[in-house]
Amino acid sequence: MKPQPMPSQPLAKTGPRARLLRQLDDSATTLDGSQLPCFAERLSRLFGLGDTMTLDAAIGYRAKQPGTPQGAVVDRLTEELATIRRALVQRIRGFGSDLEFDGEPELEAALNAWLALQRKVAANSRQLRDKVRKSMKDQGPKLAHLAELDAVFDQTMAGYTAQCFSHIPKVLEQRFEHRSTTPEQSPTPATTADWFHRYCEEAQSLLLAELDVRLEPVLGLLEACHKEVNNTP
Repeated sequence: MKPQPMPSQPLAKTGPRARLLRQLDDSATTLDGSQLPCFAERLSRLFGLGDTMTLDAAIGYRAKQPGTPQGAVVDRLTEELATIRRALVQRIRGFGSDLEFDGEPELEAALNAWLALQRKVAANSRQLRDKVRKSMKDQGPKLAHLAELDAVFDQTMAGYTAQCFSHIPKVLEQRFEHRSTTPEQSPTPATTADWFHRYCEEAQSLLLAELDVRLEPVLGLLEACHKEVNNTP
């Protein structure tokens, strides 16, 4: 099984990142990518002097041990990616089903349950990305070089990435407050269950979009591995 090809159009208009931005934009949050500086300028702001020196070393990296692309290893990692994603999707789609309240749904309990899922998504995607990079070290100089570069970008952008994803819970908090506000003087159990169900669907949708964004670097690394395997005699 081969990974899906990466989108050929700019990510500002298509792909997992665009889906996540569109869903966040539904909350009246201003996230128009066209108003941002160009990608190169935004990226340069994340690199300090130390980061630039580390990147320069990674650009000049040469693998010490020879190796060749291993199709079986790449296929196994690709299958692992699919397995992890299926398991996480199942967990995410179950969000809200195990939440019980004596009365009205409570924001703190709902948000804490969602944050626990978000941490699991982040940990699983990070571990898989590290595992793929480690395997690439033994699959020839080109893949080893790519793994080194990816590690630098991953480390440099870690803080910025965490800051970006930390915005999503704030959006969920706003949506909870909005949906729980009703013009009725005495909300019925039926109306309460209805708005909370719709809130849970929104929360699931946002986390599913985040999952695909977090897995996109892994997908890109595996696609590079598949191409190298196919190009090796």
